[in-house]
Amino acid sequence: MQIPKETDDEGIVKFKRMNRKCALNLMVWHENNPNPTEQEADQLIAIAEKILETSRAFKDNIKYWVKHTYTHKLKEHKEYLDTGISAEEEE
Repeated sequence: MQIPKETDDEGIVKFKRMNRKCALNLMVWHENNPNPTEQEADQLIAIAEKILETSRAFKDNIKYWVKHTYTHKLKEHKEYLDTGISAEEEE
């Protein structure tokens, strides 16, 4: 089964969103089919296979991500907090 590309401006594949959609479909299927037949249960298996497929595709995709963090240093905010002025005094 081919997984359709859902991309944003940079062309990053959105596997997380696809996986969430499949998981939601699975929950909705359970709500709508409290007493399923064997044929209806095949639909459930197809949804579960799609979740597995998108999870594997996501895992393969994340190994190429560049992990980084950035911390903003806000000196003005820190200085303001250090003054100890309460909101009531400020008004």
